[in-house]
Amino acid sequence: MKTKKSVEAVDEPALTPDALAALKSAGFSRRVFLKGSGALIVSFSVGGLTKNLKTAFAQGFSGQGSIQLDSWIAIAQDGTVTAYTGKAELGQGMFTVQTQLIAEELTVPVARVRLIQCDTSMTPDQGITSGSQSTPTNFNHANLALAGATAREALVRLASTRLGVAADELTIKDGVISVKTDASKRVSYGELVGGKKFNLQLSRTAKRKAADQWTVLGTSVPRLDLPAVATAQLEYVHNVRVPGMLHGRVVRPPAVGAQLVGVDESSVRDVPGFVKVVVKANFVGVVAEKPWQAIQVANKLKATWTPGIGLPSHRDFYEYLRNDRATRDTFLVNSKDVDAKLASAASVVKATYLHPYQMHGSIGSSCAVADVRGNSATIWLVGDAVCLPSTKQHGEAARSAARERAGHLHERFRVLRAQRRRHCFI
Repeated sequence: MKTKKSVEAVDEPALTPDALAALKSAGFSRRVFLKGSGALIVSFSVGGLTKNLKTAFAQGFSGQGSIQLDSWIAIAQDGTVTAYTGKAELGQGMFTVQTQLIAEELTVPVARVRLIQCDTSMTPDQGITSGSQSTPTNFNHANLALAGATAREALVRLASTRLGVAADELTIKDGVISVKTDASKRVSYGELVGGKKFNLQLSRTAKRKAADQWTVLGTSVPRLDLPAVATAQLEYVHNVRVPGMLHGRVVRPPAVGAQLVGVDESSVRDVPGFVKVVVKANFVGVVAEKPWQAIQVANKLKATWTPGIGLPSHRDFYEYLRNDRATRDTFLVNSKDVDAKLASAASVVKATYLHPYQMHGSIGSSCAVADVRGNSATIWLVGDAVCLPSTKQHGEAARSAARERAGHLHERFRVLRAQRRRHCFI
């Protein structure tokens, strides 16, 4: 079997050459560098939007600045389109369909679009990835689709000026805008804006392509992520390596509700590769030089716990759920008097349906890698296996939690996913 190389951590993921050069020369993260001045791509927030945009963006944007087209799309001199999304591919095809979305709106081949997802130094904060809402969110008229339409109209205006003809006399094919009556008069996206900013806000009046005009959306496009999965080339976060890296393992309590009484660190001091035991309140973890050594240390560590409350038997499981106190009430729709409607109904059908417990859990093991240097840190996470409270499938929340736990409120805390996506469902 061919051995897969580990993924070497890098300072910046794939960017257009112009953007990467700007970052390196400035010495800042994309978000920090672009927040204040003449940068290629600018961070964004909900400020100053119309009511229509505010409604859609209310799903979870947190940056400070204006809603800029450059926050979503960049075009390199060679015509390559880079799009940015705050939604994570979890194995359901979101990465492919949103790449199709940009290819469609900009009339370029799918192969010319590069979608970057879930990197807090680069991508929009679009809230949590859940409920199969990633595609609807970015197809609505306030996110990625709107960015694509805004960019296309801006490019047509630039081409109209460059070629000296009215916009309605132009046509687009494969990222090239030409005059309908004279194809020799043409200009490419790269020639128009390659490596430069659009300097435009998202236009809520930008006209999306109608479905009957689609040539990419609605067609069968091979999943962009599956070849790596099928050929065992997918690079998991477990493969990320950074210089001087140590490995940790969580020591779990024996039962639900068990409380830590004490830990005997001397029980593992002689285990090869042992570095330290970490105890914080009811959390116990171990650190070792290598992964297998961390597993051995965790298995051999003597920890004393209270008995805990345990779990109910299968026979009593549903009664246990009925008696469990709800932590909150959530209403998706709350506009009518349900009791009154039921009382006035001609007949009411009542039924109870029970099904076995099914854990919404990841197929792969939870993992994260943190590279902490001074008051900055880069953290690699996997889909829904985030090891921080209330951060499942949400890089921005993970970043905030990590900064709080580390005692740093520094901007240079960056959370991203492994260079290749790791999936929950496949």
